[in-house]
Amino acid sequence: RRHALPALVVVCVLAFLAWQRLGPPLRVTTVTVTARPTTLGCDGTADLVGLVTTNGRPGTLSYRWIRSDGTASGVLKEVLVRGQRQARLHLRWTFQGPGQHTAEAELRILSGTARTATTGFAYDCP
Repeated sequence: RRHALPALVVVCVLAFLAWQRLGPPLRVTTVTVTARPTTLGCDGTADLVGLVTTNGRPGTLSYRWIRSDGTASGVLKEVLVRGQRQARLHLRWTFQGPGQHTAEAELRILSGTARTATTGFAYDCP
């Protein structure tokens, strides 16, 4: 009987550690993408920001950017630590010279359940 309490404490600590290591994996809950600015002037660079919300579990997030000009990034990775519920993923897109374009970019999350989000912006240089 005198070893019951210490044994219970050890079992509880081991169960907690197992839950932390073997608990649910990293899971993406939402993905949004915004463009700054939404209208780009001559020789400008747009900053496209993907905001990925997770369940706060640690892990590696794999993703790719797909641009409307046919360009795609390779598979990119973002390491998330325990308790980190958001990741900001950036794509910078530069335009030069005269012209008018409507551009779109899609963020594809490849980890776990695939998710996508798209945003657009305009390039206007007379």
